[in-house]
Amino acid sequence: MKKQLLEIKERIFNNKKVIENYFFMTLLLILNSLFGLLIYPYLIRTLGKESYGVYVFATSIANYFICFIGFGFELYGVRKIAENPFSNTIRSEVLSTVFTAKLYLELLSLLIFITLLKTTPILQQNPTIYWVSFSTTLVNILFPTWYFQGVQKMKVVTYIQVVFKLLSLPFIFYYVRTTNDLLIFTIIMAGSSLAGAIYAFAHLFFIEQIHLNLVPFSKVFTYIRESQYFFYANFLNIIKTQSLNLIVGARFGMSDLAIFDLAAKIVQIPMVLLTSINGALFPKVIANFNAHSLKRILRLEQLIGFLAILSVILLGKVGIWILGGETMFMAYPIAIILSCTILAFLQTGCYCSLILIPKKLDHYILKNLAISTLSLLVYMLIGLSFTNHILILPISLALSSFTEVYYLRLVIQKKHLLANESNPIRN
Repeated sequence: MKKQLLEIKERIFNNKKVIENYFFMTLLLILNSLFGLLIYPYLIRTLGKESYGVYVFATSIANYFICFIGFGFELYGVRKIAENPFSNTIRSEVLSTVFTAKLYLELLSLLIFITLLKTTPILQQNPTIYWVSFSTTLVNILFPTWYFQGVQKMKVVTYIQVVFKLLSLPFIFYYVRTTNDLLIFTIIMAGSSLAGAIYAFAHLFFIEQIHLNLVPFSKVFTYIRESQYFFYANFLNIIKTQSLNLIVGARFGMSDLAIFDLAAKIVQIPMVLLTSINGALFPKVIANFNAHSLKRILRLEQLIGFLAILSVILLGKVGIWILGGETMFMAYPIAIILSCTILAFLQTGCYCSLILIPKKLDHYILKNLAISTLSLLVYMLIGLSFTNHILILPISLALSSFTEVYYLRLVIQKKHLLANESNPIRN
């Protein structure tokens, strides 16, 4: 027993950085979610559904540009930094190249955004709000979270984000008092994010001793070419996750968007707690791919998924009443439907992270995202052609999620990846 305890202690010590990095990555997800839930009841009652919906709509548009400017450099950069974590020269070179590439993409995004602002009627109603939200694209350039992940210093990211979010709280509660204070709230949120990004940027120079330079376009193009797989995957994912917000806001109105956003926040609570399950199991599966164990994991994650759905059914109405009040109760049926995506999320995560990636079948993940996005659009078009009801959108998302599960199951059966076990994979 003593020997086993010593072995466990030694393993923890040898993987101290990995455990610390994982802890702070998970903690950051939880704290970001808690921050949103903390200020939500005050905002929805102060700004009102309509104004808050405009804010959600504006941030959804900004997220498209953030994804475009990021261009998959986060995953590509993490890999290059992790391969050379102790070489300051290589770290500076990677950061300089990514920084230059993002500047080019920022300028291109600015031109596209100005064109949209001048040609899209819905954006012309609150142009200043959209401009302030668009300014957060600079955070993607100045705050290289991927770098800190690569050098296993995610605690720096966590500390910076927590401090600046907390600093924003007194400004929110003091200056945001009425429905007319939407612009002030948007400025506070964007300003706190930009301030944290500037601090992180300074940290690179003075603490990490990084030297940034603008690099030739030929080198930037090499990074863009080598990162394009990650970009396609990220962009398809952002289309799926953000398109519903834009459709709800444009088709049903900003008040309904606020209701839809609340439903998503209710579902996000169990989702955040479950996000890292497959990531935590990934190293063990890579070291020892075992079909029998994977089937047990699949069954366990199915059970967890059903329990998560049950928790939303039992506690969702109370959560909506606490966060949004009686006027937001339409969020409850939306939340129940959206909760089905948790079950699908766990299953697709298991199929992708624990089966396809260890077997080096990464291209099926991109195909899966393409099928998922296309099926979502098809389900929405079919549903909205019969009825103009907001529930069509969460139903379409849920059906799209289970289409992913079905496709990945077919791939795994076709490749006989779990064929050494007699029991079939169940969904």
